[in-house]
Amino acid sequence: MSDSADSARSEEACPVCGEHRLTLLYFPETSVTGVRPYDELYGMGDRAADTAPGIGCLACGSEWLDLAAFRRATGDAPS
Repeated sequence: MSDSADSARSEEACPVCGEHRLTLLYFPETSVTGVRPYDELYGMGDRAADTAPGIGCLACGSEWLDLAAFRRATGDAPS
């Protein structure tokens, strides 16, 4: 196997198709202007939601909103 094939393989398999092609979705957005505390005070700028990234399968297109939803799909949810 080549290095690029190893890097594209995820540790866990997709519970839908069984492929090892999982990836994170919806990375948090970072402002390129840096910290601007007065923008929030004055109500300027866009407020980005602070949520955890989702999980998706590159092979079949299935998506889960968060790690807990993914664990429920795989049957590994804590009881």
